[in-house]
Amino acid sequence: MRKLLSLMFVSVIILAACSSSQLSITEVQKIPTKVQEIIDTDYTLQLINDSKSDVKYIIFQSAGTVTAEIEERGNILDIKLETENEEHSELKQYVYKITRGDAQYDSINVKINGQDTPIGNSTGF
Repeated sequence: MRKLLSLMFVSVIILAACSSSQLSITEVQKIPTKVQEIIDTDYTLQLINDSKSDVKYIIFQSAGTVTAEIEERGNILDIKLETENEEHSELKQYVYKITRGDAQYDSINVKINGQDTPIGNSTGF
């Protein structure tokens, strides 16, 4: 009986930890079909909002390698994209998934290599 209670207790803790939402950004390797359908390659930087969840996608085209970070600053979400090795002439598409979690931002600011950069296209599904 004690083993069963211990197992149940551990399971509840694991489930609670998994369900806690945190603000995060991850590079997407397999782009969802709905996102693929509305990506416009004419724009270097796009924002796509999934209206059924608190998920957003940032699409960035670069000739170099890109790394991404996010930071919540009051009511502003800073998305920081850094590019390196921009020696290639061919653009590569980087897609990042932003999960809002418990964050309370109402504005998004994108910085590419430290420079504020306007989003060329913002849309949703």
